[in-house]
Amino acid sequence: MFKVFLVDDEELIIKQIATSVPWMDNGFEVIGMETNSKKAVERILQLKPDVVFSDLRMPYLDGHTFMKTVRENGLFTEFVMLSAYGTFEDARTFFQQEGFDYLLKPLQIPEVQLVLEKLAVKLAGKHPQQIADPDETINPAFVTLVEYVRTHFNEKFTLEQLGKKFGLSAGYICTLFARNYNTTLTCFVTQVRMEHAVVLLNTSDFSLKQIANECGYKDYFYFNKVFKGYYGMAPSQYELERV
Repeated sequence: MFKVFLVDDEELIIKQIATSVPWMDNGFEVIGMETNSKKAVERILQLKPDVVFSDLRMPYLDGHTFMKTVRENGLFTEFVMLSAYGTFEDARTFFQQEGFDYLLKPLQIPEVQLVLEKLAVKLAGKHPQQIADPDETINPAFVTLVEYVRTHFNEKFTLEQLGKKFGLSAGYICTLFARNYNTTLTCFVTQVRMEHAVVLLNTSDFSLKQIANECGYKDYFYFNKVFKGYYGMAPSQYELERV
């Protein structure tokens, strides 16, 4: 799993982020939290997380200085900045420092989900897993799990639920997806859903809302955002270009 470190000067908020975001389902694990930005630098340099989710406005070190300090110490981990008071100038400074993404508080889980999916793709590219040897026997339970996901992609399930159903630990499932598909469970599900969406756009008379629902998205606007992020255009634009 990819390692996450959380930094926010408000203890209640940092605990909410740790417990409300579906980290494990996306192949991430929170390995540490800190409310003091100076102490956070020390712990991050020691733990070397793959990504840091950090508040922007904090005592001691603001988010920009905090990220710069970590980078100057030779650790080029990814940063996602969180802010309730973000301005255009804040965002521009953050991206000039090569931050990964910028989220507004209060956090919306669908927005965080999209960021985690993009993060997983980038981190998988930075730390490619060893692909299983074709002659190596793949765990039969995992093969069955993958087929289940392919045929139940429009249903809602968690990593833990799949683990219980197929007798595999959540961590082992993450390892197998990384090793055999170089991705996470969530990204794999998104890929299957997006491929099915294109099939329906090409072959059915369903409305876009019906297609979203068929692909497991109850919120059409979220489906639209995921589709656009995946294919570079909205589903409505895809329809127009297909005609």
